[in-house]
Amino acid sequence: MFGIGKKDEDGKQVRIEHRGENIRASRTGGVAVRAEQKVGDVNITVNSAKGVRVNTRIAKGARVAMQNGRFQLIGRWKSGPLGVNVSKTGVSASYKNEAGTFNFLKPQYSSFKVAGVQFRGKKAAQMQLAFMLIKGIGAAIEVAVKLAVYLSWLVYLAVAFIWDFLVGFVRGMKEKEIEKDAIDNSENIFTK
Repeated sequence: MFGIGKKDEDGKQVRIEHRGENIRASRTGGVAVRAEQKVGDVNITVNSAKGVRVNTRIAKGARVAMQNGRFQLIGRWKSGPLGVNVSKTGVSASYKNEAGTFNFLKPQYSSFKVAGVQFRGKKAAQMQLAFMLIKGIGAAIEVAVKLAVYLSWLVYLAVAFIWDFLVGFVRGMKEKEIEKDAIDNSENIFTK
């Protein structure tokens, strides 16, 4: 009841609210009663707090609606941590990470959570930028270290190949010289 102790997919506390079949009570939104009916591809919803809405799906993640006489185009698309949202307030694009969400087009809708305290608005956007900068520097250092190890390995392979080739070449030359000396010595023995 009320979602206390219930976690979302990121393991964070969900909103504290009660959602029943026809009633919703939340800390910030108050109490609302609703009834919903589907007629073909059209959904009709009557809500005590928001009025009447008629909507239908037009594509995956997108729908059109009429709510209290106003037209709405609503769409939500997500791919990994990136998301795009189309609503009555316009278009927004966001990036979600473990500390919250940074909204590229509307930074005032960003969020940042640290030590159980959630920040919103410009302060959250600034904190998100600092967090992403630190993570970006860490990722750049990690890539640089991996690249340095890889290049060192390639240089070692090239040096080892050249060293092995030279050692083999010198050994071969010494062995040929020893064979030639042995042949010359044996010829000298037989000629005496």
